Amino acid sequence: MSVVNQALASPNPQPEGDGDALLSALAEVERASPDGCVVLRAMRGEDGNLVDFEWVFANASAERMVSAFSAPLLGRRLLELYTSPRARAYFTVFRQVVESGQPCVLEVLLPDERETWLRTSLARFQDGLVVRLQDISPSKHSERERDSLLVQEHTGRLEAEALARQRAGELSAAREKLVQTERLSVAGQLAAGVGHEINNPLAFVTGNLHVALEQLSGVARELGAPVAERLRETVQALEDARRGAERIRTIVKDLRTLARTDDTRLGPVDVHAALEFSVSLAMPHLRHRTRVERHYGAVPKVRANEARLGQVFLNLLVNAAQAIPEGNAAGHSVMLVTRREGARVVVEVRDTGVGMSPEVLARIFEPFFTTKSQGDGMGLGLSICLGIIHSMEGELKAESEPGRGSTFRVSLPVSEDQGTASSTPARTVADVQARKRVLVIDDEPGIGSVMKRILGRVHEVVVVQSGREALAVLEKDDGFDRVFCDLMMADLTGMDLYERLAEKRSECLSRFVFMTGGGFTPRAREFLKAVSTPRIDKPFEAEVIRALVAQAPPRRGT
Repeated sequence: MSVVNQALASPNPQPEGDGDALLSALAEVERASPDGCVVLRAMRGEDGNLVDFEWVFANASAERMVSAFSAPLLGRRLLELYTSPRARAYFTVFRQVVESGQPCVLEVLLPDERETWLRTSLARFQDGLVVRLQDISPSKHSERERDSLLVQEHTGRLEAEALARQRAGELSAAREKLVQTERLSVAGQLAAGVGHEINNPLAFVTGNLHVALEQLSGVARELGAPVAERLRETVQALEDARRGAERIRTIVKDLRTLARTDDTRLGPVDVHAALEFSVSLAMPHLRHRTRVERHYGAVPKVRANEARLGQVFLNLLVNAAQAIPEGNAAGHSVMLVTRREGARVVVEVRDTGVGMSPEVLARIFEPFFTTKSQGDGMGLGLSICLGIIHSMEGELKAESEPGRGSTFRVSLPVSEDQGTASSTPARTVADVQARKRVLVIDDEPGIGSVMKRILGRVHEVVVVQSGREALAVLEKDDGFDRVFCDLMMADLTGMDLYERLAEKRSECLSRFVFMTGGGFTPRAREFLKAVSTPRIDKPFEAEVIRALVAQAPPRRGT
């Protein structure tokens, strides 16, 4: 064993003379070493306690390693040179090594700009320490870069997972909205189809009731009081039937309006009319729970879509009804309030129901959030309503307190187009100046029959039941003052008939009036936009039919 190794392994300090020899031997061995080597001598107080260390040797590698932050080391004291808390901690470790004789390895970060890391191996040497230094900065930097990359990768993975969950939620919400929209679309198509099928028979039911009431009233007037008294109950029964048919007519009209949810075009809409047809559809929910109060202000038309706005109002009204417990309809109310605020119209739906807590109120417009029991709703109604109102550049807000009801407030921009729809004034038989020729084209036999009853006592009425038959009649004789034509027929539609006549008999087209039960196809909608031909909806009123005949444009040559 060499002298140096003996000294490092010795548990006891060496005599002074031997110590100098050992230090010289150590210095000779370590002077050219690529690793740094430092020898520290213990400095003791009068009581023998170790109070500091003095540098007594440092090879060139050690000097180079610490030169960036330290003056020459030899002859300097550790705690004199380094005064930081970290230096005091290192001193404690150094003292333990000297006192215990147990070696120790530390990794030390030097306070320099390069962030130098040193592996410091400590061993007792005489009454002091020999410290070997290795620069491990490259591996530490690589380790830190690796850790940084791992952190970035972990953070990126967490962010990707969070984004994936968010996208999955959005996709689920979009899928549910698509399902809901598809259901609404199917319901709309069903409503439109049912409305079309109802309107045809309803047209001749209401028309025949009108004719029957007219004729019975005339008979009663002609034959005097005894006959009038005998007919009174019959007339009343027919009048009740007529009012019932009118209610059916209103319901079907509202269904047709609601069914046009695929049409997203915006135009001037009367909010009162939209509210009224929504109330009529929501009445089965409202009737047994609450009263409906109307506080309508003088408001202009708004820029909206009538069908989609009606869908919103209907949803708000049904929600209001469901918030009110059954059994005390007289003690509760749903109040409809309209007013103008600057360039916007505000519509409020207020209820006296159970209200909502602040926590529920904060989430009511979130997709899939619902307070209803499972199976009673998907929690999409208010979310869809909010989207509809936003698409019309409007706002939808809610206020509520538990036990004090809720208020939903819709705000929509005023329409720049405030033009009112022109309506044909009703006429009576007395307004008709002369007998005229009328052609009725409809594949529903009952429509032709009721038109004959309405007009036949004064005018000549020809009825055909197909577009092809009408084309053959008009090619031989186009001398009709008015032509009432069903828009949608099986063999040859009113549109096809119009286009064929435009080629050969265009002069008779000005006398056309289209009749429709509401079964519009995309082609029919575009066609009605393109032509200026008048249109009446089934079921129609007898006075309107008579007025249209009375106002027929003169035929050429008359």
